[in-house]
Amino acid sequence: MELLCYLLLHRERAHTREALAGLFWPDTSDALARKYLRQAIWRLQSVLGNRELLIVHSGWIRVNPRAVLWLDIASFEETHDNHRDTRGHELTDQQAQAIEAAVVLYRGDLIEAWYQDWCIYERDRLQLIYLAMMEQLMSYCEVRGRYPQGVAYGQRILRCDPARECTHRNLMRLYYHAGDRTTALRQFARCAEAMAKQFNVHPSRETVALYHQVRGDQVETLTRQEHDSEYRDDLRGLQTSLELIAATVSALQRQVQQQLAPPLSSVQEAG
Repeated sequence: MELLCYLLLHRERAHTREALAGLFWPDTSDALARKYLRQAIWRLQSVLGNRELLIVHSGWIRVNPRAVLWLDIASFEETHDNHRDTRGHELTDQQAQAIEAAVVLYRGDLIEAWYQDWCIYERDRLQLIYLAMMEQLMSYCEVRGRYPQGVAYGQRILRCDPARECTHRNLMRLYYHAGDRTTALRQFARCAEAMAKQFNVHPSRETVALYHQVRGDQVETLTRQEHDSEYRDDLRGLQTSLELIAATVSALQRQVQQQLAPPLSSVQEAG
């Protein structure tokens, strides 16, 4: 099952048997890892029957690009790819509906019971995409006066990332514009508590300034320029997170390659 999930998640390319064996059975000998891989492939083919989902070659295996299948992750990622460059306050109703349908597909962390490195990476990547789309919907709801719906999106984001400061700010604005100034002020306190607990830091000057604006009843609907600033901040945060994940994956790939490489002593003997 783990092998099938990995292949479906990375369905766009072929995978060498050596790489798969090293990835799934890194603590065994090369010969034993290849044996386990052959057994896993055989079990998969037995279960799948004649569905022609996989293309199995002597040196590699991949998902058949012509196979007729629907994947929730594929639909989720496609929606994000189609709308990731559109700011939330610029979304049309049709675009917002597409994103709303996509976030419904995200029902929690990917394969929560698995802690393999590759799975943790995919889990974090998909969650980042989910949070980014939810932030888009929050901005969309704010500019259209759909404050309760925007609040609901923000609360869902904080369940995943309690210290996400931009979400706390968005919630403060949404509560305020909905006429609930008291809850907007309480949201600042929740933000400060979450950031202190997770990062041991205080809220940014921008968040503190918004707090004082709420206290003084001076909050206005975000201008286009302010929306763009929020978007750039979120984009930088997302890019930084993705870069960290990519660096982790590169390190893991190097480890796998080192494990697959023959020992230096055997190379010297062969020479």
